[in-house]
Amino acid sequence: MRHPGVACAKLSLLLLAPWTVIGQPATSKGISRTPDGKRDLSGVWVNSSFRKLPGGGLSRFSGRNLPFAPGGEALWNLNLNGDPHHDNPHFLSPVDKEGNFGCKPWGFPQSALSANAQQFFQPPGYLVIVYEAMHATRMIPMDGRSHSKDLEPTYLGESVGHYEGDTAVIDTIGLKEGASDGSGHHRHTEAAHYVERYTRTGPATMSFELITDDPKIFTKPWKSGPWTMQLHPEWTIQESFCEDNKQDPGVIDYLHHVE
Repeated sequence: MRHPGVACAKLSLLLLAPWTVIGQPATSKGISRTPDGKRDLSGVWVNSSFRKLPGGGLSRFSGRNLPFAPGGEALWNLNLNGDPHHDNPHFLSPVDKEGNFGCKPWGFPQSALSANAQQFFQPPGYLVIVYEAMHATRMIPMDGRSHSKDLEPTYLGESVGHYEGDTAVIDTIGLKEGASDGSGHHRHTEAAHYVERYTRTGPATMSFELITDDPKIFTKPWKSGPWTMQLHPEWTIQESFCEDNKQDPGVIDYLHHVE
């Protein structure tokens, strides 16, 4: 078993490595490149193109014409019953008026599909993504390596990547059964397989596509997006934890509903 301190130390070394170059050359579209010639994806981004729902909240996926396998639609859609702990699956323990409760970590792709900010770092050989929502971090090797064998399912799974021209392609498997969107109302099984595609499209824009493949739910892979992500160089990632975070408007609203 890998010691968590080793991973933390490795991440620190990567982020401190001399990979940022002042005065990187720009393309004709004003897009800077990394020292090894890749389009620069670094910075604080937010997904600005999720569809707003009439009753509040955001929609990430179209519910129409998805290629469901027999019984798959029941696995994909969480059957809401009015119980806040069932309808909000990342809440574990009872909520009280003081704001004390426990939470499951946000996994993948739930973190990537959050409306919160996320910061990309591009040290040599890796893509590192820090999510403001629940403060999760993914350290993704981009050298084209294969997945490990006999993976133990985890919340974020195992992600490996490569570049296809100017597009960063990330392949993720080894996930615990869990949420497929920000609300947790769509689900995936441990057989889920996701592919992300990130392409810098302009000085302040990036395209994001997600391919979903879960043979226990769907008969074939399907694509969602592309969504547009906006660069915010003036932003910094804030602390956003589910536990003991009474300044989070979502938590405050939730507590009011259970009083």
